[in-house]
Amino acid sequence: MGSLQMAFPHPLDADVEQGLLDILKRKVASSLSMYVDTVRAFQQAYGPQALEILRARRLQAAIDAAARGGAAAGDRGLRSYCRALEQGCRGSHEWEKLEDSESRQAYRFTRCLWAEVFVSLGAADIGYWICEADGPAAAAFDPRIRFTRTQTLMQGHECCDHVYHIEQA
Repeated sequence: MGSLQMAFPHPLDADVEQGLLDILKRKVASSLSMYVDTVRAFQQAYGPQALEILRARRLQAAIDAAARGGAAAGDRGLRSYCRALEQGCRGSHEWEKLEDSESRQAYRFTRCLWAEVFVSLGAADIGYWICEADGPAAAAFDPRIRFTRTQTLMQGHECCDHVYHIEQA
């Protein structure tokens, strides 16, 4: 589940799908290369504190976006959040859904375009800023949602193991 195929209403030939993914990856790599170069320039000019300022700003932007999404959602529940997550991952990630209940949603992500590109650019440390927002963004969408993960593709593991659950009172 979770391939580019899911983004299209009709089946794609495997070669066509791979060609589209290659085009997408090149475009993302080109854009992220500029982003990484800018972050590294700030780091070189202003030291490690510049990285922390940029990281914190990126994290806050993700939290703010999730809070706006939660406020606009008719349903702020766990399944609603995970539907939005899955929609955002279509075409750029591959995953298996391991659990699907009202109080717990678990995933095993085996492909992440972000990780592939940031790692290829030698910037997994910057790419991890995306990963570290997963828990805070979920809680900003709905304060009852908790998140756990023990591994990420961005850090070189074989998968990302996302578990979202509702905190029990």
